Amino acid sequence: MSRLAAVYMWDLMLGLGNRFLQVFALACIMGGTAMLAASPAPETLPLVLIQAILFFGSLLAMLVGWASGQQSRAEGAMLFAQPIGPGELLLGKLLGTGTWCLVLLVLFMAPAAVQAGIPGTLAALGALAVGLVLVSVLGGLLIGLLTSPVTGLLATLGVWILVIAGWEIVLYVLTETGWLVHTPTLFLVLLLINPAGIFRIGAMVGLEAVPFDTDELEVGRAIFENIWLTAFAVYALWLLALGALGRWAIPRQEF
Repeated sequence: MSRLAAVYMWDLMLGLGNRFLQVFALACIMGGTAMLAASPAPETLPLVLIQAILFFGSLLAMLVGWASGQQSRAEGAMLFAQPIGPGELLLGKLLGTGTWCLVLLVLFMAPAAVQAGIPGTLAALGALAVGLVLVSVLGGLLIGLLTSPVTGLLATLGVWILVIAGWEIVLYVLTETGWLVHTPTLFLVLLLINPAGIFRIGAMVGLEAVPFDTDELEVGRAIFENIWLTAFAVYALWLLALGALGRWAIPRQEF
């Protein structure tokens, strides 16, 4: 068995006995069922799912990633006494913890999947959610590996607030100053580079949940016409950037 596979299987086994994951799994089943019962019509269900995944799914993924990182940090001396490099540790942990988070996502969306007429819509939304979940897991994992428990938890919550709300609030303030309005390309890049922002916009536009016509656009027409490719490109860039940061920072930690 390769070292990467060993880390992956080790992380999967740790997840089996994780009481928090067990509680989250039950909460996902109950939440998905309650959301399905509360939705007035199948057509509105994707809109409810978008908000639920955006706010609760991303936070859950970051917290699970942070907990996994803290667990590895506590066992860092033992881990790095083995022939395991930081890249293998990070990728193996991402795949293992990410697998459990995707299981939670499936449990949450499973009640909605039984609704007739929307399986294709849910598949598209689920593909976008996978990207958001993996980026959130990796971000939380890095915070857990590189910080102490209290500092890491506060940092995780702070980063989540920034990504979900703070980023777009700052953009709104900048547009009020006037100079950003005159650079629409920069504004579009700053808007879409945010993982939560590209998920929200990608889901709303890609699922045709909002009336949107690209014919009048002077900037970004190709981006919005290929919003799915844009979203996956943004997620890939974040995963590569966070992975590079982890490979640089983890060997500099004292475990």
